Amino acid sequence: MKPVLKFVLGLLLVGSAQAQSVVTLEQCYAAALANDPLSRQREIVRQTGELNVANLEKNRRLPQVGVNGQASWQSEVTKLPIELPNVPIPQLSKDQYKLTADVSYALYDGQQTTLQKQVQRAGTAVSLQQVAVDQNRLKDQVNAYFLNSLLTDETARLTRIRLEELQNRIVKAEAGVRFGTIATGSVDVLRAEVLNAEQQLGQLAATRRGLRDQLAMLTGVPIMDSTRLVVEEAQTAVANLVVNRPEQKLFDTQRTLLDAQLRLINNRLQPRLSAFAQGGAGRPALNFLNNDFRGFFIGGIRLSWNLSSAYTLRNDRTVLALNREQIGVQQNVFDRNLALQLRQQQTEIDRIVALLEKDQEISALRSKIRQTASVQLDNGTLAARDYTSELNAESQALLNQKTHELQLLLAKVQYRTLTGN
Repeated sequence: MKPVLKFVLGLLLVGSAQAQSVVTLEQCYAAALANDPLSRQREIVRQTGELNVANLEKNRRLPQVGVNGQASWQSEVTKLPIELPNVPIPQLSKDQYKLTADVSYALYDGQQTTLQKQVQRAGTAVSLQQVAVDQNRLKDQVNAYFLNSLLTDETARLTRIRLEELQNRIVKAEAGVRFGTIATGSVDVLRAEVLNAEQQLGQLAATRRGLRDQLAMLTGVPIMDSTRLVVEEAQTAVANLVVNRPEQKLFDTQRTLLDAQLRLINNRLQPRLSAFAQGGAGRPALNFLNNDFRGFFIGGIRLSWNLSSAYTLRNDRTVLALNREQIGVQQNVFDRNLALQLRQQQTEIDRIVALLEKDQEISALRSKIRQTASVQLDNGTLAARDYTSELNAESQALLNQKTHELQLLLAKVQYRTLTGN
């Protein structure tokens, strides 16, 4: 056997010579999600949401503190319109200064902070679910690499069987040439087919390695030549599946966000009550008749009620209602497209099942024909070219059967993926 062929066969058979590790399709799903860069984005979104909620809580629980300063010059100042003999009346300076520290604490905010936290949490839930929708597309990539790798393995196995049969035929044909029962050209035909089989094995080895490397890069799981890929039986069950797509949860979280935003909008008409204190120094201070720099303090309770927020309240509610309607339209479009995809996938499953019903009969007949041709070749009543045609036909029939079996497996897995299971 040629050194190149030995190397190729070594790559393809290394799994049988060593203890095989097993990687399942479900494990690849989980590993791909964990290895996806979007997993870090999920953590970023969650931490950002928690920090924003904490900020709202602190702003509600702690007093608001500010420092303000002002220096001004004015063209005219207040003065008393009287003059008393021998009594000097102080006059304010046109340049005035003030430095204050202001403290306020909300005694009653109409539950504004509580509603703001609800809006923030709902917005975080929407962002997290959008990441889940984006990550769900990873399953399609895993399915492609995983199942195409299985198909490549099966094709290589059948090619090796064909190669072994050809090599056995060559040994018998060479014996027939020595005894004069078979023409020398028949051996050359068989050797040409051997070269074709070796070439196919070389291509399959490269394809196999590429698919496994891509699957390893996607999942972060080492997929060696000896690794056995297995699809669990649970991943092929398609009966009585309930649709559980992340897009549906996304629509629900978007509606929850709109509900929270509506409650916050309605809350704008609530009055606010707060305590305040102001201390500082300036010229003039609280006594406008004193032109000296003096300290001062003011404290009390403040009531505020922004009635002008009612101007746009109706329009704001209408905007939210339209947004809710838009979400409903998007969900209807998604449900319709999903129903079409599921129907198409079920049709594909039925088509492959119908093909498999005949594949076994075809493979059995092709094997029977090839065995008859083998006897005829040994007896010198059949040309080697005709025998290789029958051998290739048998190999193709077996490959078609295995291909359809894997296609059925892929179709069922894709059906489950479409339903979100």
